Amino acid sequence: MKIQFLTKATLSLVLVGSLSILNAQSLSNGVKIQTLSGDTKLSCEALLCLASPIKPSECAPSLARYFGISAKKWKDTITKRKNFLKLCPVDNSDSQMVYYRDQVVANLDSECTIPTLNKRVEKQVVRLEKVCAVVSDNGGCATFKEINIYGFRTNPNLPRSCALLASSAYTDYRLKYTCNKQFYDEASWNRGYELKEVSKNIYFTLKESEREQGSKLIPISRSEFYKLPPNERKITYNASGFSQYNKIVEVFYQKILIKKDCWIND
Repeated sequence: MKIQFLTKATLSLVLVGSLSILNAQSLSNGVKIQTLSGDTKLSCEALLCLASPIKPSECAPSLARYFGISAKKWKDTITKRKNFLKLCPVDNSDSQMVYYRDQVVANLDSECTIPTLNKRVEKQVVRLEKVCAVVSDNGGCATFKEINIYGFRTNPNLPRSCALLASSAYTDYRLKYTCNKQFYDEASWNRGYELKEVSKNIYFTLKESEREQGSKLIPISRSEFYKLPPNERKITYNASGFSQYNKIVEVFYQKILIKKDCWIND
């Protein structure tokens, strides 16, 4: 039987067309394609599928087979996976191909896809805030406690598997983070947008989907406070434990959408 080398032009026909939308550019130089079946076929498919951030449904059997290989110790898992990958007829004179197979793919602990990267949320303490834990008899704050205020963002750091794949010339991983890396408060992150205060006039020029109304506290004197109806006033406590009298006022906001699909393959 004649041995055929996979080329860029024939990559779309690899493995009887089952992986027709893969585009692992350089991998084609190192894999010899014959009439494959069983684990040999799955081994080659795993190498090809893992070289691209695009995973067609046809990749499912080979990836399930590959990531299903495990042992009690991670080093033994790597050895078993290497042995599986070596079933694929690869040109061992190609050092980059061998590196991709033995050092990159064999050491992956998970797949790397754009949707998965964009679902990884980083949570970090951005500041401490003092809140009143116990109110004193005179209306002040007897005891404060500090609470962590967290910020959230799509994680800009690549997990190990993605970093390995991106380091190889035999893959199509050209991963790029397109967001500004800022952290957003929990309320904004959960609802998917920030609130920017605007004037009433600007508010009514916005699209309905961009508008939101709310309220905020404005410090006032004690005498002014007690002239207001109960639903328009609120007492808070400052860092020294003293009461702060506030007026509740209506506020107009513009919704600023938070971009969460930060990772792309450039």
